[in-house]
Amino acid sequence: MSKAFDGMAYGPIGEAVRNAMPHSEADPIGVLASTLAVYSSALNGRVMMEGGRPAVVWTVLVGKSALGRKGTAKRTADRVLAPSIGGFMHSRTYAGVSSGPSLVNMLYTLEMDSPRSEMGQDGRALIVEEEWSTVLKRSRRCPTFSQQLRSAWDGAPISNTTKKGVQEVARPLLGVHAHITPGEWAKYVSATEALGGSFNRYLPVLVERSKMLPYNHKPKITETKALSDAYHWACKEQRVITFSADAGRRYDELRAIIEDRMAEMPEHLSCYMERSAEQVARVAAVFTAAEKKTKISRKALEAAWAFVSYSMASVEKLVMDSANGSHKQVKTVPDLIREKLENYAGEATSTLLLRSLGSRVTAASLKALVADMPDVEMVTEKRTAGRGAPSIIYRLVSEDEHQDQPEPAQPRAEEVAAPTPKRRAPRAPKTAPEGKPRLSVVATETRPKRTRKATKKAVEAPAQMELAVTPANPMAHLL
Repeated sequence: MSKAFDGMAYGPIGEAVRNAMPHSEADPIGVLASTLAVYSSALNGRVMMEGGRPAVVWTVLVGKSALGRKGTAKRTADRVLAPSIGGFMHSRTYAGVSSGPSLVNMLYTLEMDSPRSEMGQDGRALIVEEEWSTVLKRSRRCPTFSQQLRSAWDGAPISNTTKKGVQEVARPLLGVHAHITPGEWAKYVSATEALGGSFNRYLPVLVERSKMLPYNHKPKITETKALSDAYHWACKEQRVITFSADAGRRYDELRAIIEDRMAEMPEHLSCYMERSAEQVARVAAVFTAAEKKTKISRKALEAAWAFVSYSMASVEKLVMDSANGSHKQVKTVPDLIREKLENYAGEATSTLLLRSLGSRVTAASLKALVADMPDVEMVTEKRTAGRGAPSIIYRLVSEDEHQDQPEPAQPRAEEVAAPTPKRRAPRAPKTAPEGKPRLSVVATETRPKRTRKATKKAVEAPAQMELAVTPANPMAHLL
């Protein structure tokens, strides 16, 4: 057992959890949180704070999957409470409620059906969400869900308009217990909702496995008679819990401590703790009711403060870890280009690189980015076989490679304008030897196919098609 748990394990509830721990791998604080949520839901409407405020406690277990043993903690609490409130747990536990209308309809239906029971009208309900992240995700589609939950925790009326009329619950009797992982908390617990007060009604606690038991271990959890007696005591008549004089003075001190601590925190963190003082009073009231008393003692208050203080520390760690995770440095597109090229051994085609970068860049923007990156080059390679456009290759290059490559020489000013090509002068005719005729020499060359317009220009240009050499003796060819 941890010292933190020893400070908050008070009265019959603390004793019941302590006796169960040798037979459970769960975190003892997680078992205590589950027990407080379930037991206070059973007492809801029978036990209340001075002024009519509910004494119900809503808890959330936050731990890694498997390692946190969240489900084990809840099952351990169920075994502890089954002999006392088993009937309530089996008939009044619900899950999957994620909208305001469904919440109102559930509580309204319970109230309408309850007059036939021995205890009269009974609208108590316990929502257990072992996959709370799913509910948080779905509830974003309902604008009224968060407001209805806040009203239910406060004990204020909630209502919903249907085709058949208005469903109104004047005094909601709702308990909530949920499970979530730290990663899901960071993803689904909205800062906007937190600032609106939706999450300061819960008491989150970080949990982890306490030990490992043999696979064939059989838990032996005996009945806690004190909890059964306290439940029957509360059901006989309505009980109002108040502070003793000593506990009242200490409660004022705790309120000041909580407010001073909140004043030093940023608003995105302090908003989770705005109702911590009332949470202390509610937990103390449940501890006190389990003793069949109506006056909160100083010891019960200190145990409640230890539990709520642990929850405040859990929230602070969760929010800070979430904030640190959300402010991770985002990689730039050039960094992503380098990373993808390294994954492809330093070289990739344009098609492959664009596909790996997704919608971040286009072919044109990729070329522009690479042009400004000294360690990446773009190369155009002709295809070795077949037809098609040349392939564009992007490569990672080192600084040494850049230094070895000579920079292209800049053209001089006088070389910028290309000179007009000179026309070659015709060669002078050669003189044929005496007695032999001079043969005609025809200069031919392969020319591209000319258009009609080009042919017309060629005719107008000086002809250089055939050069006939006149023989020295004009009569020689007749001999």
